[in-house]
Amino acid sequence: MTEKNNKKTIFGWSMYDWAKSAYETTTLGAVMPVYFVSVVVPEEGFLFRGNLYTGAEVWGFAIGSVLFIFFLIMPTIGAVADLAGSRMRLFKSFAYGGAIFASTFYFAQSGDVVLTLLIYFLAQLGATGSNVFYDSVLKDITTEDTIDQVSAKGYALGYLGGGLQLLLSLVIIQLGPSLLGIDTALASRIAIAFAGLWWLLFSIFSFSRMKIDESKPEETVSKNYLSTGWKTNLNTLKKVRKFPFLLYFLLAYIFYWDGAQTVINMAGPFFSEVLLLDQTSIIVVYLVVQFIAFIGARLAGYLAGRIGQKNTLVFTIALFFMAGNGAYFVPAEQLLPVILLGVVVGMGMGGLQSVSRSVYATMLPKGAEGEFMGFFSVISRFSAIWGPLIYSYVSSTTGNPRLSLPGISLFFVIGYLLLRNVDINAQITEEEWAAS
Repeated sequence: MTEKNNKKTIFGWSMYDWAKSAYETTTLGAVMPVYFVSVVVPEEGFLFRGNLYTGAEVWGFAIGSVLFIFFLIMPTIGAVADLAGSRMRLFKSFAYGGAIFASTFYFAQSGDVVLTLLIYFLAQLGATGSNVFYDSVLKDITTEDTIDQVSAKGYALGYLGGGLQLLLSLVIIQLGPSLLGIDTALASRIAIAFAGLWWLLFSIFSFSRMKIDESKPEETVSKNYLSTGWKTNLNTLKKVRKFPFLLYFLLAYIFYWDGAQTVINMAGPFFSEVLLLDQTSIIVVYLVVQFIAFIGARLAGYLAGRIGQKNTLVFTIALFFMAGNGAYFVPAEQLLPVILLGVVVGMGMGGLQSVSRSVYATMLPKGAEGEFMGFFSVISRFSAIWGPLIYSYVSSTTGNPRLSLPGISLFFVIGYLLLRNVDINAQITEEEWAAS
């Protein structure tokens, strides 16, 4: 049986966020999208079914499509792990596999659009799959009085680890050409590969400290894992519908988190293609966001105690709304306004993520946390699909990527309006849960 609140295990678990955040911050955030837009996709665009698409449009369509595929298959992966008693084995497989594929971005060069997207799919499969198990074991290693603190520790180490690795990547990109005599494109490829290696090496360190036992269920009847995974989530959805406060919160979360994820995922391509910032400038912006997000998460915890969780969520949603719309008016080749927008996004990002999860967790009945947190994980993936697709569709049909920003801001407005109807202090009692 897994020992609860074991310091070594908790540290190892938290360090996985430190490991994987390098990939999320450097590869998906600051470096890879810019490299894809400026180097991988030809200057004239990518021809697909008779239409030419810019690099940012291709990246947006890829993100939305891949997330939709993962939304469909991740419940199945979770069901396989639960029914086979193999969560940790699958956790390691997805983590190591994703890290190795992330390192192979090094081989993606000019014109290798399809290869780059294939590597992205495989690396992101590892990242998303491993995150399912990363979240699921949190309840195994903590007790009710420590789960929030341990969860926050994971986020904090993730922000710091991702920021530190991005800083090292900036050094590689800045000094590589002068010290090693290589061009900026090769320096970027080295930085991207380095993020994958960081993920791999710190994952090995992380797992070496996690002591989590699991046993295979006694029931050995063969099951259809696809139907089992989705039946679990559909059954949970039926239960959620009986509790309007929880249903309204999840609907609000779908909209405002979709808007937030779009701002985060499409910022790099927008900065590069529309605002014409160079790689170094974009990395500086992401560094600001990464370290401000750490402060923002701490500030959100303070505000939640002072002004309440709902008001804190409204505050962070407003920050994202202002940043998204503010980007519409930023002139090209101006770094300072973008840094200011990065400060606003960073302040909102840490708080919106941590407070949303805390609010949801407090609404749940005792004994059903695992089922509902798994459902929340699926909802989070569903809510990240649509914004990038809308961004790319508006950009490709109008020829003006800036016009996509007001549309994305509607996600925050709808999320706010739905959140107004949520009784943030409501909770499903054990009696209500048993009756459902």
